[in-house]
Amino acid sequence: MKRQNLTFAKGKSTLLLMFLAAGISFGVTSCSKDDKDEATPGVTNENAAVMVSQSVTSQGGLVTQIEASTLTVSALEARKAEGGRLSDFCGKTEKDTVAFSGNGNGTSFSYALYWSYGLQCLQDIPSAFNFEANGTISLGMEKFSSSSTYASQYTLRGLGANSANWEISQKYDATGKLESKTTDMPSYTSEIHYESTDIKVSKTTHMIVSGTATAKISGKDSKGNAFSYSGMITFKGNKKATYVISGGGTFELQW
Repeated sequence: MKRQNLTFAKGKSTLLLMFLAAGISFGVTSCSKDDKDEATPGVTNENAAVMVSQSVTSQGGLVTQIEASTLTVSALEARKAEGGRLSDFCGKTEKDTVAFSGNGNGTSFSYALYWSYGLQCLQDIPSAFNFEANGTISLGMEKFSSSSTYASQYTLRGLGANSANWEISQKYDATGKLESKTTDMPSYTSEIHYESTDIKVSKTTHMIVSGTATAKISGKDSKGNAFSYSGMITFKGNKKATYVISGGGTFELQW
């Protein structure tokens, strides 16, 4: 029993770090604008594409989270070599909370994360791995301070030995606010919503091989300029994807 708990905890730690990094990434990258013209929308479709791209492809972003979740499942399945069974975790749910803060070199940060995950089974046959997390992150630097809240849900299927790929459905919502401390950077509020239902991940490489996701970003800058962009991300394998924004704009993503 002790071995089972340690294996489970190791997987949670991996996922925890991924979500924390994603939240910090959102807080920083959602603010990369320096438009000073009040007559111009504060965020263009290209800026929106950068925000979405960073949330998806950056270190600790959504792609990394997906790959980390498959590593967690692999760690649980590896118990078979020790005489254990994945079904030993049927119906069990793990919950935990972590909070931390610190400062140094002109930067301060704090975060709090709440998460739970477990294995869903049908008649002791594993059918899906479910994960939920939500948290808050704040970051203070010389030129700006930012804060964000986020929530994510994953369902991972395809646990059978005959399946070459895992199938993942995923929802991710983040709300961020940036307060500028200089005149060369405006302040922002923004929201990102990401949802996918058919992401396939290779059990051999732990990389995304195909799937689609919708992504929408909206918000307003300190000048009152509102923005809203939505589009479709198509994963093409080999660490590549295409993001097509409704109304114009196609952007290639790579990680």
